[in-house]
Amino acid sequence: MLELNYSLVVQAVLFVALWLALKRFWFDPALRVIAERAKRSEGQVAEARKLEAEIEGMRQEHQAALQHARTEAQREVADIMRRAEAEQKQLLAQANDEAQRMLADMRTRVAEEVATARKTLSADVGTLAREVARTVMGRAV
Repeated sequence: MLELNYSLVVQAVLFVALWLALKRFWFDPALRVIAERAKRSEGQVAEARKLEAEIEGMRQEHQAALQHARTEAQREVADIMRRAEAEQKQLLAQANDEAQRMLADMRTRVAEEVATARKTLSADVGTLAREVARTVMGRAV
C-alpha cells in the first residue's frame, strides 16, 4: 500500500517549490513574450488590413481615373471626327463651287469664241462662196 511518510511530503514540497520557481522564472516570462508577440502580430495584422483597404481604395480611384480618361479620349476623338467631317464637307463644297465657276467661265469663253468665229466666218462667207464658185465654175463670179 501507499505509505505516507516523510519522503512523500518532501517530494510534494519540492514539486510545489519547483513549480513556483519555474512559474516565476520560466512560465510567466515565456507567457509574457508570447502575449507580446501576439499583441505585436495583431497590431501588424491590423496595420496590414488597413494597408490592404487603402490599396483597394487607391486601386478603385485608379480604375475610375482610367475610365474617366478613356471616356474623355473617346469624346475628344468623336469631336475631332465631327470637325474633320465638317471640314471635309466644307472643302468638297468649296471645290464643287470652284469647279462650277470654272465650268461657267469656260462655257462663257467658248460661247464668246464661237460667236467671234461665227462673225468672222459670216463676214468671210461671201468671199469664200465666190472663191468656191470661181474654182468650181472656172470663172469669176
